[in-house]
Amino acid sequence: MNKFFKIIILCLVLCMAIGVFVACENTKYGPIGTTEDKDKEVINNGSLVVQQGKYLYYVNGMDATSNITKPEDNYFGKASVKGSIMKSEIAEDGSLKNTAVVVPKMMYTAATNGGIYIYGEWIYYMTPSTKTDNQSNVLVDQLVAMRTKIDGTKTEQIAELSANNNQYVFTESAFIYYEGTSLKKVGYSNSSVDKKASEIAKDITGILFTNNSTTIFFTKATESKVRQNNNIYAVANGQVKEVTTDATYEGSENDLSKQYVFSLLQYDAKENVLYYSKSNSSSDASKITGTYGYKFGEDFSFDASKEKMYAVSALSTFVSLGFDKGLMDMSAVELKLYKPINAGSFVNDTEVYATLSATGAKVIKIDDTYMYYVLSNKLYRIKYADKKAVVEQISNDEDLINTSWLSASIIGDYLYYIDNTYSYLFRMDLSSYVAEPNNIEFAKSEIVSGTRKAKLTKNDKDEIVIEYVADDANEEGVTYYQIPKFMTEKDIDTYAAAIYKDPESDK
Repeated sequence: MNKFFKIIILCLVLCMAIGVFVACENTKYGPIGTTEDKDKEVINNGSLVVQQGKYLYYVNGMDATSNITKPEDNYFGKASVKGSIMKSEIAEDGSLKNTAVVVPKMMYTAATNGGIYIYGEWIYYMTPSTKTDNQSNVLVDQLVAMRTKIDGTKTEQIAELSANNNQYVFTESAFIYYEGTSLKKVGYSNSSVDKKASEIAKDITGILFTNNSTTIFFTKATESKVRQNNNIYAVANGQVKEVTTDATYEGSENDLSKQYVFSLLQYDAKENVLYYSKSNSSSDASKITGTYGYKFGEDFSFDASKEKMYAVSALSTFVSLGFDKGLMDMSAVELKLYKPINAGSFVNDTEVYATLSATGAKVIKIDDTYMYYVLSNKLYRIKYADKKAVVEQISNDEDLINTSWLSASIIGDYLYYIDNTYSYLFRMDLSSYVAEPNNIEFAKSEIVSGTRKAKLTKNDKDEIVIEYVADDANEEGVTYYQIPKFMTEKDIDTYAAAIYKDPESDK
């Protein structure tokens, strides 16, 4: 056989054995900066933007998977800059410099808890598949878990998922994801990745992937044929821990009113508190479905006498103000605090708080005084515990925050968010907001990946012409504009047209 064809066949075999996604896609890239801060503290894992030491890593924007019409559209190094992962160095004054694309591939997930993670010298992320079906349609609804060195020099595939909305988390040692009714994981170390997934748990009836945490909770039905309850389990550090059992509630073996069905609601990672609703399995019409919380120790053991009850109904939209203080219900415009009550109570202990302008607020941050939240794409804050508090608008009417994808988050003084107009990552300097009487200044926003200086003119076809100039250009009578560096050409044209001011209009 011809030597050339032998090589071709060998390459095809390798692609089939290792996986078409990585083996047949050139992932040589970088270096982008260095790996000097690989052992530094990581802040905000599992979000749009993650800080490691003096470097910021972030998703450059929200791109649509429909824009991937052929495999090359999401090949490493050929993907659109929109949706790629960027790397910037944080200067002493908080500004960003030395910005570059570190993962030239679309980061995407439809999971509500999604984001990027950094451990050591690796960035972990999800990206649409570049495989095709028998009609050459790219299977963008399938996702691939990947990791790339923080200097962009090496990329590895971890796992393939059958859907784009699978819930997942990257821990320091494994990729854990929920598929069907099973929880699975693919382990890895700094130097290698396991070849296939293993099953952590099966026959799961409910699951909770938690914010700002790698801890996972799930429920399973009792294995007893004469009982009607379910039980709670926790996954911490990759290990499954049984939280409740059939024997947790004393006397439950013969008493349906002590056999509970749990629904997982929220987890407060700072306090290590799980919030859940539970209802007993009796046929008594007066049975209560209540909202509860439990504060764990390091081993996730559960003592039924130490759980707290907050409401005689199942709260669905609330913010925890602390295990001992209570839950702030946000289902109505009037905020209401549900305080801890005695287990088995039939009456709530509530306190009326501030009133918002509408329901549907997405809470970004809450401290002892203020709650920062997004409503109708704008940022507000309010002294939530003050019944007479006035709502303060932090952002101006032009800086709109997208809430349809991954959640906005705060690092230091900056709120990082997907801009609702252009769908790129922006940041808002919360410290620049001024609320002095008769002197209100909205917080300032900027595109995170940076801008470059340009002159804008119109040609004979009434099209905007962009001419980039040096940063120190200062020609008399010329209006200069700041144009985003890392935008697609189409988006740049739209952006430039929106900010252009016709000099003739001033005459």
